[in-house]
Amino acid sequence: MRIRRKKIFFLLFFFLLLSFSHQKLEAQQIAIDRGVRVEGLWCFPLITDTLQYLYLPDRSMLAVDDKKQPQFSFIRYVTPATSANGDGSSIVKAGGGGVLHFLVLYDTDESKIKKAQERLKELLNNDEVKLKGPVVFKEGRYALVSSVINPETGNSEKKLMAIGAAPVLQGSRIALSFELDPERSTLLFESFKTATPDVSIVFDMTFSGIMDAYNAKMTVDWAEVQKNEKISGGANVYFVSAELEKIYEELRRTSAIKLETTGQDDKMQQIVDEAYSKVTDMMFRRAEPEQLPPAEQSGLSSLLGGLIGNSGNGAASSGRTFGFGAHFGYKRKDVKLSGFSVLNFNSRTATDRHHYITFNIGDFYKKFGSDEKYFRTVSLYNPEFEMRQVYVSVDGQLVPEFDKMINSITVTLKKKHQNGSQTMREVTILKSTVAENRNLMMNYGSVGDMDREEWLNYEYRAQYNFLGGKTFQTDWKQQNNSMINLFVPYSRKMIKVEADKDILRSANVRAVSVRISYPFLGEIKTLDFTVKPDDDLSQKYFDITLPAGQYEYDYTIRWRLKDNTEKVATGKNDNELLFIDVIPAK
Repeated sequence: MRIRRKKIFFLLFFFLLLSFSHQKLEAQQIAIDRGVRVEGLWCFPLITDTLQYLYLPDRSMLAVDDKKQPQFSFIRYVTPATSANGDGSSIVKAGGGGVLHFLVLYDTDESKIKKAQERLKELLNNDEVKLKGPVVFKEGRYALVSSVINPETGNSEKKLMAIGAAPVLQGSRIALSFELDPERSTLLFESFKTATPDVSIVFDMTFSGIMDAYNAKMTVDWAEVQKNEKISGGANVYFVSAELEKIYEELRRTSAIKLETTGQDDKMQQIVDEAYSKVTDMMFRRAEPEQLPPAEQSGLSSLLGGLIGNSGNGAASSGRTFGFGAHFGYKRKDVKLSGFSVLNFNSRTATDRHHYITFNIGDFYKKFGSDEKYFRTVSLYNPEFEMRQVYVSVDGQLVPEFDKMINSITVTLKKKHQNGSQTMREVTILKSTVAENRNLMMNYGSVGDMDREEWLNYEYRAQYNFLGGKTFQTDWKQQNNSMINLFVPYSRKMIKVEADKDILRSANVRAVSVRISYPFLGEIKTLDFTVKPDDDLSQKYFDITLPAGQYEYDYTIRWRLKDNTEKVATGKNDNELLFIDVIPAK
């Protein structure tokens, strides 16, 4: 009896926690189409209280320690030559390289926040207006772009050096560490001496809100879409966002995509952005940068380099991205849809936008170039005294999961040394760890590790402990990065139902039953609901949770006709849109 009471209490507590989390998130929802830019800040009103605003952080900088010293170091090191040149010369080329390490963060100037609040009060002629705080981002990515760190031919084109997850809360720190060969180390050192060293970071931060309802409709003619060379099976499979924009504009010119609006000229861009976002969901799947072929990686580097432009230290901008981010590629799906798809924008729905913050290291060398705490060259004759630090970073999408599903995450590091010994390290991440923004770090020494490149390699695995007792453990993964990025081992997906109501009525449909099923944590989960032709389809959707890397789900659509007969269609789908107006003939 006591055990049963404990189970009942745990379930009640769990559902209350979920309810509180949902209410808290809903209370912070912003009217994303009603943002205003004041004193250099983008400010958005809350849905629940239009006198309460949230702002987007707008600057980035090097992090400082407790003594207000920049957390930065660039060490060039020299190792003894392993062999002679072979030409009889007594002067031989030594080995070595460099290690660049720094911490960077993004935040907002307090004086700018105060000025923005006063300006909002003037614009709205209301002293009750309040700028509450920063937007909590849904997801964040950073990219380090340079034409000096990673040159191929000595030219100055932009190169993507590193990319990873950025924290979703302003003030959080990102640790970046890079091992450089002698040539690149020298090039970077010379670059630091210039006014704007070619070391820049682009933050691509995703934030969510509720868009306005518009009197607009988009029609997709799939027969015309398939005539497009790039969509129907051209040489390219992967694209970057700038290429998608060109494809969609071409589809609009050929009437493959028709966008009809009434009286919304001043809001046309918002409608176009959302329309392109929905088309992207149907025809493309987001791909991580490392999955892109070299040509597309080069295009992504150019795009990110264009966002940086000639910005100075901490410059920020808010870019228009048609619903897709600059830090990703997009893989073309094998689209098999036919006929017409009609999407309406006559209801308020949630949508994502992207905010960019750019960073350049600036005149750091001019200020600190003579200080050996930041720049120095050393000789390494005994590498066994070195210690490797490996940081653990939590992806932005993991943060809300500690309220919804995850109890804790345990990360285990395993280093096999070259003398046969082994080092094991472990950290555990709780909700309090994330809330307090603690720095998570593991280290291992150099025990007989004479091969310095091999010394950087280690293995790690993560065990996710879910509320209710279930666990999921990844396989051992080998890497040599100085940061372990933890991602959600599953993906949440909202499956929206779309239909042309006139088609349903003309087919004498009384109701449509929709059922989907999908695997998760060893179980098959099933969800269903019933739709009537006059229902508000914006309220009809499924929230599902799929294993990471899996996109397909099974569906069964059952049409109940007015003559009491039924028609049934089953299949698999990987789109976020499920069309229920494609009724089979039999």
